[in-house]
Amino acid sequence: MEDPADSVKGRANQVEIEISYVSEAIHDHPTPPRPCHLLCAFSKLENDEEASNRRLKSLTKLCGLMILYMVVMLVEVVGGIKANSLAVLADAGHLLTDVVGLSVSLFAVWASSWKATSHYSFAYNRLEVLGALFSVQLIWVVSGLLLYEAVDRILHKSETVNGKLMFFIAAFGFIVNLIMVTWLGHDHSHHGCDHADHDHDHEHDGEGEKEELRVLTAREDHEINLPVSTPSAKAKILNINLQGVYLHVMADLIQSVGVMIAGAIIWWAPQWQVVDLMSTLIFSVLVLSTTLSLLKNVFRVLMEGTPGGIDVESLADGLKGIKGVHEVHDLHVWAITLGKIALSCHVVAQSGVSSGEIVHDVREYCERTYSIHHVTVQVE
Repeated sequence: MEDPADSVKGRANQVEIEISYVSEAIHDHPTPPRPCHLLCAFSKLENDEEASNRRLKSLTKLCGLMILYMVVMLVEVVGGIKANSLAVLADAGHLLTDVVGLSVSLFAVWASSWKATSHYSFAYNRLEVLGALFSVQLIWVVSGLLLYEAVDRILHKSETVNGKLMFFIAAFGFIVNLIMVTWLGHDHSHHGCDHADHDHDHEHDGEGEKEELRVLTAREDHEINLPVSTPSAKAKILNINLQGVYLHVMADLIQSVGVMIAGAIIWWAPQWQVVDLMSTLIFSVLVLSTTLSLLKNVFRVLMEGTPGGIDVESLADGLKGIKGVHEVHDLHVWAITLGKIALSCHVVAQSGVSSGEIVHDVREYCERTYSIHHVTVQVE
């Protein structure tokens, strides 16, 4: 009779061998990525390692900026009350909108990774746009209240402003804002070098790659950055929330400089108390103006307008130039969110041409030339 101990030992060795075999099989043949969700053509783009790294980077930056914002805001609230400076309190008010906006942005970035459902077939990517819209609305409300308070103080003289304290509080805010601008702008500082290398890499790759590079270069002047086919270029694209945060920080940096100047003037000439109120009026208007570009982008996405950098007429001409395509009509191009573009069109095929080949060629052309990954084609 077989010894039970030997039997158990034999099974254990068998399990170890099987586990080792499975481990080697996984190593030699890694699990392929999940197929794209039928309800969302963008899930393939979002479920890869690169997309996860970009989201993690965005979340890390947003969390760090929120902590810095809260520290500066608390210092300016206490200092603004002690200095009786509306300009300092105005800066703190704008920081409050930034903190709330960052909270919305964090939620939007997290929610953008949710999978598509039967009710939301494009997933929750547009929450990023709604978050940016809410952030802009906060700036408008707070700026309106500050403008009202400044006018009221001009009409009814208030207590004396401590120019010295006002100056040093603003200087503290300036230093922190400068750190945040440098941190957020780090990706932009290497953008030009990366494109130079990109140009060199594709110099010998054929006309198709050069065409794609020209499209990318032409888009650099637009607020809306479109996705490109290379992972290194995709990593440089900031989503709409980081774009909004960058505008906020730049506005706060400019406002800190203005408050420093106003504080220095009042410190040097205490009779110029009105400078505190005038700086509040001026920089509240400037802060409002910085939101116009972002608001324009948000409006374009929500109205499903053609994304910046895409010429629909040129796109239609390119589609007509595909072999077997006779005519193109009902062409629509829109953005689900910034960087995620969808296209639908009707294509009239020439006689004797396979519909499958036309669909394949149209999708390949749209992805290669314009980085449009969600393409719906009806062949007639």
